Amino acid sequence: MGNQIILGKKLPYTKNNLMQIIHLVLGKGNPDRMNGVNKVAYQLATTQTDMGHDVHLWGIANSMTRNYPDRNFKTTLFLQLKNKLKLDKALVAAINELNSDVIVHIHGSFIPEFYQVAKLLNRQEIGYIYTPHGALTEGAMMKNNFMKKLYFKLFESALIKRAKAMQLLGVQELAFTENLINTNNKCLIPNGQDMSTIPSFVKKDRTGKSIIFGFCGRIATFHKGLDMMLQGFKLFIEKGNLGTLELIGDGSDRPEMESLCKELGIEDLVTFHGAKFGDEKYELIAGFDVFLHTSRMEGFPTAVLEAAAMEKVCITSEATNINDYFRTFDSGLPMEKNGIPEIAAMMETAEKLFQNNDLEPIGKRARKMVEEEFSWTKVAQQLIDVYAG
Repeated sequence: MGNQIILGKKLPYTKNNLMQIIHLVLGKGNPDRMNGVNKVAYQLATTQTDMGHDVHLWGIANSMTRNYPDRNFKTTLFLQLKNKLKLDKALVAAINELNSDVIVHIHGSFIPEFYQVAKLLNRQEIGYIYTPHGALTEGAMMKNNFMKKLYFKLFESALIKRAKAMQLLGVQELAFTENLINTNNKCLIPNGQDMSTIPSFVKKDRTGKSIIFGFCGRIATFHKGLDMMLQGFKLFIEKGNLGTLELIGDGSDRPEMESLCKELGIEDLVTFHGAKFGDEKYELIAGFDVFLHTSRMEGFPTAVLEAAAMEKVCITSEATNINDYFRTFDSGLPMEKNGIPEIAAMMETAEKLFQNNDLEPIGKRARKMVEEEFSWTKVAQQLIDVYAG
């Protein structure tokens, strides 16, 4: 693991070259939100600025309010119009003023505005990189299947073919896109983790206690596999095991998931904390014994990297794209198959490790894995090499 995979020509790069980079997102690049794409764009812009590059973040947003933390890079907001096939005139003007040396990194898929931006960039002969952030995985394409296939054929495929490179975050996405579209501009580069944001909390004495499972992310039932997670936990309890489950995050599916807990009779064992950020979030994760991420579809979930960096043993589905890393470092509990019985069985495995005090060494290897494989400097440098190719 850990090697960038580039499909196509070699990408020469001189480290002394400084670049003009624009990261384009739907939103404001706010790290204090549940939107993982905006968190990643923020981290890349921050790191690449620290590396000396001239970095600018452009956000297409539904308001022009500056409600995000201070950052070390320039930010310009453009208004998202009701007609998504049209762009803010200020954005069109900004694109027309770009010089040919700039590189634009487009973050996100199936966004009509990005298709329009790509057309303008192509007309200006300005190169762009495209990152779908997990939207082109098999699981993601299953949702609204007909409309996505139609949109992909009419719009997204053209955007991809014109891109200088398409960054894919994990092996699942790479394998699926090989069959989805025939291009030689694909590269495999995962997300990273800023270790400086991970606090050191005093570990609580868990001797003689029942295991605590935890999740952090959007409360999105299908996407995050939360229905399977809750039913797997129910099966774990039915088998005579003791434990609780805590979920950090919010979303439109939260009432549905709370109702499911009542239907399953586990509402007294499951806690919904809502959205938490900063130290409040980290303090809750620090209280978990095992972290769960049973997604049906993902790019490369930053929440798993955070938990692993905090020395938490993670139960993860193949869709998270991190399982091969866990296997290489013997640093987690990766599932080959994602389903209710499999989740319950892995919970039982974790519970045995917990009772035997065997979770801690696995967690320490998880932190080592993150430190070695997922530094933002390493990820940002790999992308710089792609931009310069």
